[in-house]
Amino acid sequence: MVKFFNASFLDNSIKLLFLNLFLFPIYPDNVKPSMLGLFCLFSIIYFFKKDRMFNHKKGISIFFMNSIPFLVVLLSMFYTSNFTYGKILLLRLLPLFLFPFSFYLLKSNKKIYTNRCLFLGKLFYYSTTLFLFIVIFLYFLYKGYVTENYFLNYSYRIIFQLGKYSIHPIYASLYTSIALLFSISLFRVNKFKIYVLLGNIILIVHLLLLSRKSAIFLMTGIFLLYLFFNKKIKIKIKLIAFLSIFILGISVYNFVPDISNRFKDLVSFVNSNNNKSSSNLRINIYKTSIPLIKEKPYFGYGIGAGEDVLFQKENTINFFNSKNYNSHNQYLGYALNAGLFGLVFFLFFIFKNLKIAFQNSFEHSSLIVFFILLMFVENILDRQNGILFFSLFINYFAFYAVLNEKQK
Repeated sequence: MVKFFNASFLDNSIKLLFLNLFLFPIYPDNVKPSMLGLFCLFSIIYFFKKDRMFNHKKGISIFFMNSIPFLVVLLSMFYTSNFTYGKILLLRLLPLFLFPFSFYLLKSNKKIYTNRCLFLGKLFYYSTTLFLFIVIFLYFLYKGYVTENYFLNYSYRIIFQLGKYSIHPIYASLYTSIALLFSISLFRVNKFKIYVLLGNIILIVHLLLLSRKSAIFLMTGIFLLYLFFNKKIKIKIKLIAFLSIFILGISVYNFVPDISNRFKDLVSFVNSNNNKSSSNLRINIYKTSIPLIKEKPYFGYGIGAGEDVLFQKENTINFFNSKNYNSHNQYLGYALNAGLFGLVFFLFFIFKNLKIAFQNSFEHSSLIVFFILLMFVENILDRQNGILFFSLFINYFAFYAVLNEKQK
């Protein structure tokens, strides 16, 4: 066994297992945790065979800081009234600890924290995301689902008609948005320009198919900021890009009613508390959540119990029609489960990572900002896909930025 895990084999295995994490989009949900477990196992072996340095100040600082989202909910297990469901949620949240733990153990690795490895990771992620959605389209085409109502039925079909590859539209839009963010740096390499340009057209169409208002607005805003502040882009190109976005937006809104109907509720929801739009649904969930938080403001109800209390309250309100919804806001979700104590620590974690990102790159910053804003309307840390992608990219980019500071 000792000879088997020699230095060369271990280094190459770590790199392959790391790059394998960027292939998550094409793995079924039941396979992804195993890939993370394997990566974590090899990082432990690597640490005890090649590192054994515990007192790396920057590395251990990032490890503890980025473990906060998990440690906060772990503490809430001590006072939850739903320990059984709390254990299930805690197990689901385990990547929030395993990723910072693994990347800390690999802090001295000379291969995964390099520009080349990061570029390969982004290229793998971009390509697998593009491949996934092309295959889904071809599958739907083969099944005869690509009809005049394709826009209307697309979200339903990817939830219920893809078997092990079924995915909620918000997480499909998360995949797509991250790939588009990575395309910024991939496009700078001449041999990938045409590939990325064509790929982005497909990804943008896919984002429109998913019709998630939050993702579309966020990606449009980030792209406009990139155009506006990038001094290397000529004024003429900026004007053409702004005009193209405007024309595309107007065209989609006017000629694709299945998409435009989802945006019209932004105007109409304020006029009626009984309007069943997604925007008004969220407003009513927030109105229900906040009084519950005020009842237990300091430490919340505990993991699992916070959701129980919200569901019980929703069952007493006619608007929800006996259906149960989570808080649809990650910050309110933390406050329900862990109170203001947990929320403050979670915001501290967010602030510290945002600070690191702003000192690193636009790509890193835009990724963090995307997650921060998306969490105002979605509990992305309630489902496996959200947890895995959030914890992978938040932690890797943080360690990459800090461990490469001296090289800049």
